[in-house]
Amino acid sequence: MLLPTPEGLVLRMGLIHQEKVGEHRAAVLLGLPTTDIRRFSRISGLGHLEQGDRGEQVVFTYDALRRLCLLAAQSSK
Repeated sequence: MLLPTPEGLVLRMGLIHQEKVGEHRAAVLLGLPTTDIRRFSRISGLGHLEQGDRGEQVVFTYDALRRLCLLAAQSSK
């Protein structure tokens, strides 16, 4: 779906289906192993467990994923 903005048209790619990010996708996006994603999730309280087609996994909203990224960046210093 194309959405008009002041800068022009923007393609909205199924945001309704992308409101949550699973731990596997989060790991790819952040360039971290899934074990680190789970550890940062547990430490920070970000994300929550959901039952899915791959079994139980941690899922994040995009805001939580952004915050998790900041946490991971700070811990690498």
